[in-house]
Amino acid sequence: MTFGKEKVLSFEFFPPRNMKEFDRLKESCRLLAPYSPNFISFTDGAGGSKNRDIIEAVKIVREHLDTEIVAHITSCDKQKGDVDKIINNYLEENIDSFLIIRGYCPTNEFLIDLDEIEDEIHTEFKHSSDLIEYIKTKNIKRIGFGAFPAGHPEDKNKEDTLSTFKKKVEAGGSFSATQLFFDLNEYKTLYKEIREFDETTPIYAGIMPLVSLVQAERFAEVCDIELPQKLREGFLNCKSKEEERDFGLSYISDLCDALIENNADGLHFYTLNRAGPFIEIETKMKTLNLSKTSELSG
Repeated sequence: MTFGKEKVLSFEFFPPRNMKEFDRLKESCRLLAPYSPNFISFTDGAGGSKNRDIIEAVKIVREHLDTEIVAHITSCDKQKGDVDKIINNYLEENIDSFLIIRGYCPTNEFLIDLDEIEDEIHTEFKHSSDLIEYIKTKNIKRIGFGAFPAGHPEDKNKEDTLSTFKKKVEAGGSFSATQLFFDLNEYKTLYKEIREFDETTPIYAGIMPLVSLVQAERFAEVCDIELPQKLREGFLNCKSKEEERDFGLSYISDLCDALIENNADGLHFYTLNRAGPFIEIETKMKTLNLSKTSELSG
């Protein structure tokens, strides 16, 4: 299967904080350019991280990738004045698509300062749907939002998860990207239940490349999800870091194959600004047949 108009391939980056990370982002963009992603998203300092220059990072992406840029905006720490300034700055850089998340549960980074997350944060946007509704009044191209295959930690039941998704669409959301997950059935169930009342809003599967059990456990803890027993046992059976890496990436490649075979709307890779894991996953996959625009090197 080739990703095209019907299926979406996208990558998520975080804004670099130092020159070493800027260099890594440049190299990752160079290596990922041949895969022609449908869009690139940038996080908004999820988890309390500060001092990140998203605009400069976007300039690096545009040196290598001719694709749509989607900027995250977290609602948990914003006032209307903050949002207006952010939106205007992005629009000046021809960035007019956004992915709105509340911000309490990071989706893609190891680089999280959990101590900076306050128990009570004063904001005019208690929920991401509030921010979606507000920025819908701006000159915005597309508004994305988060979806939760395993349910949001604050949801009391599955009905809450579905109701929240519907509320985000009604507020103005036009596509969704899920929180990371490692169980195919969680995505399949969410997709089926949403399609019973919403036949069109894309639900892109959030994919986290895994290279070790420690990494998998850390993300599972941060996002309050369970690791499948098969995944945990597979890691525990590995005899070396190299075996762990190969097992983890193979597990994720199998997950991606199954998602495509089950007609997922697209794959949204949380890259951690590293191209290597995705490239290894793509090589292992059976269903992903991407038309590369140039040969990879380096």
